[in-house]
Amino acid sequence: MAHICTCVAVTERSFTVYSEPVNLRFAEVHNRNQGILKLPADVIQRYSDGKMRMAVTGYDVDMVRTGENGTEIPIKLSEFYLHHYILYVGTARQMEKLKAFTSESTSNNRLLNGGYGMTGRGMRMAERSVRSQEEADDDYDQYNFVTFGGASGAEYRHNPHKFEKPFRVLLARPEVWAPTLHIINTNSSSAPASNPYPGALVSPLLECPCTNQRVINVTAGTIDGKLADPPIHCSKEFAATGNPSCHLSTYVGGWRCCEHGMMLIDTDKMCTSHDCAENPIQTVRMKFTFRYEDAPQETRTDQSPSSQSSSSSSSLLSTSASSPSPRNLEWAACCDVTSVVQGDENIEYDVPQCGHEHDNPCTHVAESMQPLAHYSNDPDDFHGTDLVDLAFAAPHLHVAGLSLTLIDGITNETLCEVHRPPSTEDGSPGGVMYGTGDTPGNEAGYLVGLIPCTWNGTAAKRFRRDHPIQSRAVYDATHYHTGVMSLWLMQVSPVQL
Repeated sequence: MAHICTCVAVTERSFTVYSEPVNLRFAEVHNRNQGILKLPADVIQRYSDGKMRMAVTGYDVDMVRTGENGTEIPIKLSEFYLHHYILYVGTARQMEKLKAFTSESTSNNRLLNGGYGMTGRGMRMAERSVRSQEEADDDYDQYNFVTFGGASGAEYRHNPHKFEKPFRVLLARPEVWAPTLHIINTNSSSAPASNPYPGALVSPLLECPCTNQRVINVTAGTIDGKLADPPIHCSKEFAATGNPSCHLSTYVGGWRCCEHGMMLIDTDKMCTSHDCAENPIQTVRMKFTFRYEDAPQETRTDQSPSSQSSSSSSSLLSTSASSPSPRNLEWAACCDVTSVVQGDENIEYDVPQCGHEHDNPCTHVAESMQPLAHYSNDPDDFHGTDLVDLAFAAPHLHVAGLSLTLIDGITNETLCEVHRPPSTEDGSPGGVMYGTGDTPGNEAGYLVGLIPCTWNGTAAKRFRRDHPIQSRAVYDATHYHTGVMSLWLMQVSPVQL
């Protein structure tokens, strides 16, 4: 495949965008897409003629409120808990098509907001549908909208997203963004009469308990009259462990009881009204700062995914020895410990309490094997034999998570591993960070950081798309936990030869 590129000086720039305000009472849930918002005018203008692409090199996340003097005040997890965020960025026209495809009036509504959105599978499904309508247009471009975030949540302040050269998230003519935010007001101090957990170090609300107000119909498969979406579904292998989260009849907590507008306390006992209107509304916003470079528009002889070959291990051709052509990143299909196929997952599960008080170690282990990257038998799609380079692997755990390990399913080589350091500090950061104080980013008892593994173009390991990858998660099982997750939010780069 031929590549034609003009080499340019690379300068990193940045811009910051804010979500719409999120207004919540104590124990109330915000879980929806906020709609289509504009990017800064200078960013839109910079790429409007299509001669250059935006190459995102990384981004940072924060949650803030505006103080009386106009200053930004960071918010503690003990006040507002970020369960997860998903950002969609692209052209205005295609974002409108994406919005229409996944509107509330269609069966595709949860593709971008629910479990499928967390792992990127929903975006892939919607993307293929929308792009199939666009391919005949003169200004069609394969990088017109992308996804950031996924299941990333409470670890946002210490979860650095930085992509090593030459890997970048590439965008043509970026104009708008659309945030999906799942946030819980955990600030019990604002509603002391409604606080059922006085003295608790970490709010149990972050595990989304199913309260007495939830109407669960096991026969119909519904919660509050609506189908659990996506349906509760564990792999055959994970379901065989007997985990309660795999069946609606034994489901007691998790994000399916954490939908938009729900209350996570028993409002009959804790409030004078069903919506706890006596408690004050508090307001926060999410803040996202993106770093990016200019990337020249490439001219390719063939853009078909199926033009990739597994017969050679050479990398993308570079524009020069000192300035490699930026390589686009895509979401991987792996890894979630409740799944064994491409993105077909329950996503969450329960950590049952140890059977005996003095079990040693008192831990819960879950693991699975999945193919690394997306592929299918469609002749116009990627094939299992096509090659990808693993460029970025962000771990995602919840409170009580001890470790998460990514393993080559054939060689048994550990590709990435994060763990909570032992109580006797050995100098190793471990990559799983728990807070010890009372400031934003260091909230005592909360999981406040998860450190990703990154690889550059030289160090990245190359695999077939169907290469089996194993994930192993270990949680502290001293207490029962609901709705926990053990995911690798990974990005790979197609090898185009």
